[in-house]
Amino acid sequence: MKQTNLLADKTILVTRPAGREKQLRRLIDRAGGSSIHYPVFSIQPPPELDIKLLLRLREQLHSFTMAIFISPTAVEQSKLYFPALPEHFTIVSIGSKTTKALLQQNVPVDIEAPEHNTESLLKQPAFQMPQIDGQRILIFRGNGGRALLGDTLVKRGAQIRYVETYRREIPPAAPLTLQQIEDLDAITISSNEGLDNLVTLMEDPSLLIDTPLVVPSKRAATLARQHGFKIIITAGNATDEAMLSALSDYFSADS
Repeated sequence: MKQTNLLADKTILVTRPAGREKQLRRLIDRAGGSSIHYPVFSIQPPPELDIKLLLRLREQLHSFTMAIFISPTAVEQSKLYFPALPEHFTIVSIGSKTTKALLQQNVPVDIEAPEHNTESLLKQPAFQMPQIDGQRILIFRGNGGRALLGDTLVKRGAQIRYVETYRREIPPAAPLTLQQIEDLDAITISSNEGLDNLVTLMEDPSLLIDTPLVVPSKRAATLARQHGFKIIITAGNATDEAMLSALSDYFSADS
């Protein structure tokens, strides 16, 4: 059991979008720390034309066999589909948080990625040849998501259609002040896109590179090194609990 005060006197930057930061901030607070919320992207609905296309697609759901939900946000932004989901659908989630979001919508989950990422899902038996060959799959996600899942499934014989039910945008935020940056003991990032956005939002990104950075994956750690960050802490995944665990481990070893 970790000590409850491992983050005492520590100030952590939380970069999750508005509305998705609360649990991580609560966990930091319970561990004795404090946090600054600085969202590096916002969730927006698709353009009107895209919404019309999405509504038409809802009428065609019966011709597909599987639906994959990439994240809790993908679930929350896809509610118009749930009443129309056919009973024969195989419902797939990327990680336990996405499963929880689906269950809250009374959508039972058949397959869950065990490690909160695409790579672990693609290792599951149902996604190997010949089982996946010929499956018609919907992937619910935001615009411009990673291509790895869809590209791999196509190579294995599946037919893929992306359902992009939201857009991620950089919010019109002022850069962090020099004082805010100097007060930080660590930064948490939940995705590669979030890290790119954080760097974009800063007037002088080099001011951040000496601050310990918590990232959710080895892939994100590679990007962080490319941006020049000097202290990179790789969490087990992007969940709030994994972020807190990585922070606690780092500051415990540092003390």
